[in-house]
Amino acid sequence: MLKATLDWRLEYKPHLIKWEEVQAESTTGKQYVYHTVDKAGRPIVMMRPRNQNTKDTEKQIRHLIYTLEVASRQADKSGVGKFTWLLDFDGYTMSNAPPLRVSMHCNSVLANHYPERLGLACCYHAPTLFSMTWRAVQPFIDPVTKEKIKFIDKGVHEHEQMLEKFDLEQMEQCVGGKLSGYAYNHEKYSARMLEYDKEVAAELQQIQARIHAAATAEDHHTAAEHPIQGIAEGMEQLTVAAS
Repeated sequence: MLKATLDWRLEYKPHLIKWEEVQAESTTGKQYVYHTVDKAGRPIVMMRPRNQNTKDTEKQIRHLIYTLEVASRQADKSGVGKFTWLLDFDGYTMSNAPPLRVSMHCNSVLANHYPERLGLACCYHAPTLFSMTWRAVQPFIDPVTKEKIKFIDKGVHEHEQMLEKFDLEQMEQCVGGKLSGYAYNHEKYSARMLEYDKEVAAELQQIQARIHAAATAEDHHTAAEHPIQGIAEGMEQLTVAAS
């Protein structure tokens, strides 16, 4: 799995996806890293299918992967290592439901290339319509992952279930919290993502500088044989392996 993931990262280069490339997918706030964390300190990836605004599935997937990279980086910086996925199903219809092949592809990416990143997935007020997608995708979900997926249904227990997992003072009213309106602001989120891109670019430059220093410290033959210096022959390969 590790080798397959490194091969995927070498080919897909998720660390090189920039906000400018995917921001058109995020203008409606259909998917983003939330402004707060859950009670376990994990970043929250908020997804709202009703805010679907595009038709290009490849760009939708790249936007998803960019979001996962942001959440993973935040999780690593805080030390928790995992993120929580919160799906707000209010307004979910056939018109905004993702195609089955996109759902399957997303499941494959999560399972194969972000293993053990998911700490919790909450399906908030999932409608009967979603059950069709769930039945189709469920057999392909790892049993351990399946245990992390919780459904928060309407009823007397939903407040208790949400309170157990989230600080409701920091959550929006539409998901059982106390914040009025919607937390997503595209302009503010864009500024946040541009800072993220700068941080990633700075780290890549530092890696490149270390590669250059190491390469000049040893002769070419030694550099080619050394596990790290061998990868240094391909700059992006070491960048991916080091990340």
